[in-house]
Amino acid sequence: MRKHANFLLALALATAALQGCNQQQPDNAAKVQADVAKAEADGQKKIIDAQAKLDQVVAQNNKNLVGTTADAQKDATNNPNAPPADASADVVKARSDAEVKVADAQYDVDKAKAEAAKQVADARCESQAGDANKQCLATAKADYDAAVAAAKAKNDAVHAAH
Repeated sequence: MRKHANFLLALALATAALQGCNQQQPDNAAKVQADVAKAEADGQKKIIDAQAKLDQVVAQNNKNLVGTTADAQKDATNNPNAPPADASADVVKARSDAEVKVADAQYDVDKAKAEAAKQVADARCESQAGDANKQCLATAKADYDAAVAAAKAKNDAVHAAH
């Protein structure tokens, strides 16, 4: 449910940001509408693929963390001088590695959402001519650049913490 809500939010933001870019001429409205529908479908596929990869990374990291924790608990049981399982260096490293891998996969999802929104915006900009088209494309690019920069900043923060 969260995956679809995030996609719909990204799509709504792109739509709201580009309301001015959606002035269509009657003769080319059908083509623009078809291009927008194709861009939306392509974008949704990119987002779904990136989200599936994120889900796979999360599952694999959870599996690794459980195994590492179980090994640490076994060591703590067998060796009274061993640290508690949660404080084990192996568990701490596994948790840190997992957070970085998940952050990288989340960056891919965020970037896919930005790319999808830009594709839709670019398709809508086709209905514009001259300066209106240039302004529409510039707005789409600025929105894309801002979304990618925010995703990168979030990813960089996780990397810096580890």
